Amino acid sequence: MGLHLERKVVRRVRRIAVVLLVSMVVLSFIYISLAVEFKYVGSAKSNKYHYPSCQWAQKTKQENLVKFKSTKEALDAGYVACKVCRPPTRD
Repeated sequence: MGLHLERKVVRRVRRIAVVLLVSMVVLSFIYISLAVEFKYVGSAKSNKYHYPSCQWAQKTKQENLVKFKSTKEALDAGYVACKVCRPPTRD
């Protein structure tokens, strides 16, 4: 009985590991594809622009995400640089 339970646990752990690995790969591809389209992001609900990898940018809801190809574009739209990730204020 003990061996059967161990095998069951091992199978379950393997399944979880595979799901996590696949999720990480998918998220990596999404992040890379987003990074190619724009350099900076902001939120329609704030006036800050960030690197896409910034902890605050990642909390932005998809429907509020504003994308910028340059700092000039962000500044012209009235956004200011995030003080956490510190994106440049000039290109």
